[in-house]
Amino acid sequence: MTKSDILMFFCLSFAGGIFIASFFIPSIFLEVSFLIIGLILIGAFWEKKDIVVIGFCLFLVFLGMISFQNYLNRVKDNQLVRLDGMEVSFVGAVSREVERGVDKSQMTVDVLEKGKSVGKVLISTDKYSVFEYRDKIKVTGWIEVPQKLNNFDYAGYLSKDGISATMSFPEITIIQKEYYENTFQRVAHNTYYFKNRMGEEIRKYIPSNLSPILEGLILGNDSKIDKEMKDKLSKSGLSHIIAISGSHIVLFSAMLFEVLLFLGLWRKQAQIGVIAFTFFYVFLVGLPASAVRAGIMVSLLFLSQIIGRQSFNLRTLVLAGTLILFQNPLLLKFDLGFQLSFLAVLGLILMGPVFNRWLNKVFKDRFNFIRELIAMTLSAQVFTLPLLVSSFGYFSSISLISNILAVPLSPFLMALGLLLPLVSMVVPFLGWVVSIPCTALLWCLLMIVNISSRVPFAVLNLQLPVIILIVFYVPFLYIGLKSEKKELEFLG
Repeated sequence: MTKSDILMFFCLSFAGGIFIASFFIPSIFLEVSFLIIGLILIGAFWEKKDIVVIGFCLFLVFLGMISFQNYLNRVKDNQLVRLDGMEVSFVGAVSREVERGVDKSQMTVDVLEKGKSVGKVLISTDKYSVFEYRDKIKVTGWIEVPQKLNNFDYAGYLSKDGISATMSFPEITIIQKEYYENTFQRVAHNTYYFKNRMGEEIRKYIPSNLSPILEGLILGNDSKIDKEMKDKLSKSGLSHIIAISGSHIVLFSAMLFEVLLFLGLWRKQAQIGVIAFTFFYVFLVGLPASAVRAGIMVSLLFLSQIIGRQSFNLRTLVLAGTLILFQNPLLLKFDLGFQLSFLAVLGLILMGPVFNRWLNKVFKDRFNFIRELIAMTLSAQVFTLPLLVSSFGYFSSISLISNILAVPLSPFLMALGLLLPLVSMVVPFLGWVVSIPCTALLWCLLMIVNISSRVPFAVLNLQLPVIILIVFYVPFLYIGLKSEKKELEFLG
């Protein structure tokens, strides 16, 4: 048993404990049993490596269950929950970037008592509100504890962000602008200011019906996309195009690596630079779980290359996922984006090479780019399809074709979309120059979305029991695990 195998078992054990606590209700007896048996195996069989590893695995299952419950209890048992339905007044600080949507703005506020946070509230306010990150404010309004909405666990969804309650259009007054408690908050404020400036430049040069798509694609500002467009993206199977995901982070890192090499940096210097700027970009787009996971995976890839190892496989994915769950165990149950992105990459690793080999029998070593694109799309969709059907009750039958047409546009849109605001801030004329091809590509993407969303039977409603959806994975898992190559070759 190698060290990497042991690390894999430890990660899976911790994640397994979180899974048990997330989807079942483990008794105290079960939790204590994992703890005691694990400690006994570690203490009594210290000289026997395999048994000690099992003992540590049981102990990590216990830690996973406890970490999930502790994190959830901090949100669910918060004192704000006891104020449900009551009018309250409190002083707080805006703790995250304000999301300015089509019809309203939303901001997460830390409720302060004696200068310390005692809970978080999600406040909905006017879309033209002037409030910004780290504004210290006084709020007066009605506290509402979120409930389930049409079988959607809204309370759980908010709990992953530490939010215990909501308020709709309360009375708000600003006490202090730029209320910083540490250097990180000052840096974050400046980062969000830079992001807003990029958004302003995009809206200045790109038509109003296209700029929200570009902002969603490169800045994660999908709240500016109206409901009609979101429905079209969903029907065409292209919602992931405008949501910051792992593919966006990979594209950003790959393009940045080439740019740094072009500027004359040595290979290792460029790799270190990519790691630093990748995490800056992940922070810039709002730290969505899928982007964080991709950022960790890309960083592990470049670190492995720095130390002379090229492997990027299932172990890397498991390690990245465990690091994220260690920081926030609620994501496994309540963050659909994290679940979908994890399954998509799992599909790429397990089934990507398999589909590639199968398709090569048809393509005969020709049209390699198209073959690999189809293989990647198929492998990701096969592994995310059951979860999509389970969550929404439908899936896009046109998504394979629409993705084959739209995905090749993504690298060019990302490159031009990032370049546009950066150059326009310095030389406005260059902004107009870059905006021309960028607008043309956005029109192409919009045309693909509009046409594919209107195709008859583009969306198929499908209601299946969860057990059937789980069984759906079995043959693909078996084929993928039995295949010889389980690495993301295209990331190398």
